Amino acid sequence: MSPLGALALVGTLGSVVAFVRRPTRSTRVIGQTLVSLVAWGFLWFATDSAFARRGMTNLPDHMIGHVIVMFVVPMALIGGSTLRSLAWCIPAPWRRDVQRRYYRRSWRTPSWLVHPLVAAVVMNVVMVGAHVPRFFNAAMAHRWLMDWLMEPAFLLSGLFFFHFIIPAWPHRPRSRLRLQLLMVVVTMVEMLIMAMAMSIFTKSAWYTMGTESAMSSMPGMKTSPAVAFSQQQLAAAILWICGDFWAVPCLILIVRRVIQRDGSLLAALDRQASGVSPEAS
Repeated sequence: MSPLGALALVGTLGSVVAFVRRPTRSTRVIGQTLVSLVAWGFLWFATDSAFARRGMTNLPDHMIGHVIVMFVVPMALIGGSTLRSLAWCIPAPWRRDVQRRYYRRSWRTPSWLVHPLVAAVVMNVVMVGAHVPRFFNAAMAHRWLMDWLMEPAFLLSGLFFFHFIIPAWPHRPRSRLRLQLLMVVVTMVEMLIMAMAMSIFTKSAWYTMGTESAMSSMPGMKTSPAVAFSQQQLAAAILWICGDFWAVPCLILIVRRVIQRDGSLLAALDRQASGVSPEAS
């Protein structure tokens, strides 16, 4: 069992226990629990299921799994307020003590370390670095690199990125709206460039998909460069299209926040044209 697969099972159990221990179960609580359970289910599916094992010898399936771990699961975990909900698994005295210690902490994280642009840089560096042929082939040849390094890096960078954009009730993102928009647009452009580099800007396959046995189990990956390249193009299309899917709800959230702040998009544009600095969201 992979580490993230085990985390998914533990998280599922924790979400169920937390739901049972809650004194009230409003519609919001039920919805958040369902979103959390869906997130844990997707995480297990992408990292420890038969689909995940097939992805070790099939590039399009592998790309689908990466998109799920880096984008779908973090968005769902944050949107479902999963961490806050899991606190109900702890006995009440311990939970209150942890909360008091957290809010009374004397240390402060450096502002540059929790800046939205830092999160965008981390997300994009992890995404691009993981798909450099040398690193990708090494991870495919050594499953422990995939289980303990690449996939956890995807999940953590996704959580770091999306907590600046997705609201986790009752808290809302406090980063400026222009930075939220910049994060989404830059990441979309980067994903588009990487997808084009894998499909349009090259005429050969980049990846060997790991060991000899892995290559032999994937028809054409070793013996037919044309088939290997077509699979790489399909994986690039998945990366590009899925990039649009995750960005749509984020852009909708940002536009709604702009309208709530300024009354309309036209008012926001007038505000920008007049040189008035927008307030933090």
